[in-house]
Amino acid sequence: PRMREARDQGSLPPFGSAHGDSGAMAPAPTAGPWADRYRPKHLGEVIGNTDQVRKLAEWLRDWDDVVFKGKVKEQKAPEAWQKFTPAPENLMARACLVSGPPGIGKTTTCTLIARCSPKYSIMEFNASDARSKAIIDNLNNSLAGGHTLKFNSGNGKSIERSVIIMDECDGMAAGDKGGTVALKKMIQTTKNPIICICNDRSDAGIRDLASICYDIKFKRPDNAVVAKRIKHVMESEGKKVELRTIEAVVEACGHDIRHIINQTQFFGAAALTSRESAKDTQVMMNPFEACEKMLSLRGGKMPALAKRLDMFWLDPELMPMMVQENYLKTFEKRNPRKGEDNLVQAAKAAELIAFGDMMAGNWEVQGSASIISTIYPAFLTADESFTRPSFPIWLQKRAPMLKARRLVDELHSKIRLKTTTSSREFATSSYHDLLYKKLVKPLQYGAPKEAAALLFGFGLTREFFTDQATVLRAPLNLEDFYKKVDGKVKSQLHFELNTLIQEAKPPEPVKRKRDDNANEVAARKRRAQGGGAGGDDVNDANMDESAPLSAEEQADARRKQMIAKKKLNKNGPVGVSSGAGSLSSWRPKKLVTEESIREENEKKPLMIMKYLDGHTNAVRRTVHMKDILEPWKLF
Repeated sequence: PRMREARDQGSLPPFGSAHGDSGAMAPAPTAGPWADRYRPKHLGEVIGNTDQVRKLAEWLRDWDDVVFKGKVKEQKAPEAWQKFTPAPENLMARACLVSGPPGIGKTTTCTLIARCSPKYSIMEFNASDARSKAIIDNLNNSLAGGHTLKFNSGNGKSIERSVIIMDECDGMAAGDKGGTVALKKMIQTTKNPIICICNDRSDAGIRDLASICYDIKFKRPDNAVVAKRIKHVMESEGKKVELRTIEAVVEACGHDIRHIINQTQFFGAAALTSRESAKDTQVMMNPFEACEKMLSLRGGKMPALAKRLDMFWLDPELMPMMVQENYLKTFEKRNPRKGEDNLVQAAKAAELIAFGDMMAGNWEVQGSASIISTIYPAFLTADESFTRPSFPIWLQKRAPMLKARRLVDELHSKIRLKTTTSSREFATSSYHDLLYKKLVKPLQYGAPKEAAALLFGFGLTREFFTDQATVLRAPLNLEDFYKKVDGKVKSQLHFELNTLIQEAKPPEPVKRKRDDNANEVAARKRRAQGGGAGGDDVNDANMDESAPLSAEEQADARRKQMIAKKKLNKNGPVGVSSGAGSLSSWRPKKLVTEESIREENEKKPLMIMKYLDGHTNAVRRTVHMKDILEPWKLF
């Protein structure tokens, strides 16, 4: 700023000054970028988007009445010439979202509208400012009262309100972490008008932001209007250019006024004829605009083939469907006398579209497929009467179709154990109708328990009536009997189904609390009685201290110890369970004696399977091993 003030006072040479050999100074052009010097100073100088400017001005004018006084703004009634009712607008929103291509004057328009209101000042934030979650939260807290303090005010007002302009909101998700979420929270509680500006309206964060804002979409202005404005700028700078040349540059640059002015200033007249200053087709066009230009004739001419190829590569999967959806609409307003010629062109275009569809997905022939499936059919059917293309109906029906297929597959996977039909036959035959009538019939005469048993037998839930059966019956215009069932019967059906599902679940194992002192108590009892497993050590000590025993006494002592150990292994220690869910305590306890041990040691007869000749089935017989081995004793 100091250098600019010094230059204005004449103490510094102007921009672009140079001294020649004679010491004479070249004439200095006016300093500063042309885009800043010729920026609109009032709303009358704004090019295009008249309706959008009016909507934004009315929203800011009525903001206090709507937010603080509860004024209700009514939706505008549709005009008589409109065939469809426009989508409702969020006129009661606390914030406004302005979206559109770059360089068409969005930020300038918002600033001028805010300056037109004397009760507001402007607080502008763009991509050069940090707009993280913490910073926006601090801003929201500082503006909680809706007023800001202003020092050294010339009009005597030290307190004023502000319009917050958040420029380039689509770039907040990249570096400002959490900024978009904090901005949404700020909008819901703000006491100051907020204007959000973005270029990419299709961004996920911007779509969420648009749901709570007054959505205003700016469009590119007309070619002729922009060309006249550029010509006025050039003449103000002492340059003469033909209007046709400027219109070609405007078309190539995507109606970006700032881009055209900057290119003209820094590169001179060469920028008006150079292709390097042109923008890419992907930047300045969407598939709808590309389809409109391919199917409409401007003065009997179509864009060049190279440009139409660029239009195709905007979206090589969507563009063929856009042409296939709209190529017959070009014949709606044609001369009916040429009906035969029109029919031949339409048939040829349909044949090319079908042939190109066979080549779709093969990248080796994608270049030829672009001509056959999109560009040449559009060339055959293009007409001047074509205005606005429609979105492909196939894509509109695809999401419901995929949902219906998923529900049918899920339904068939549950009942495939009860039926022999395949998933396709289940949907195309009348089997689903018979199944639906059988399951809904008990509900019609008030027997929800019976209906719940039928549903549970097929492995179905109540969603069969609400979602799955509806998908199959609605396209066939079949009556939905479940809607006529009483609400009490539906709720009782839900209760009965839940009861059956709970009863079918396996019981959970009972977790018993474990007593840590149980082992110690049992050991004390065994020591007091002088027997059991806990008395093994005592008995061993007594045996060691006492006199030596005879062989029979030692054998008898060992036999008693084995009996005690078997008791411990089978029944476990007293007071301690073998497991949390064990059933060993329920077994009848058997006394272990010498006779029972002798019986267990004896070999019992084996059970074998023997096949007898002449019989078709195996016969079970009880035999002893000695009967089998007796004949082999002689060998």
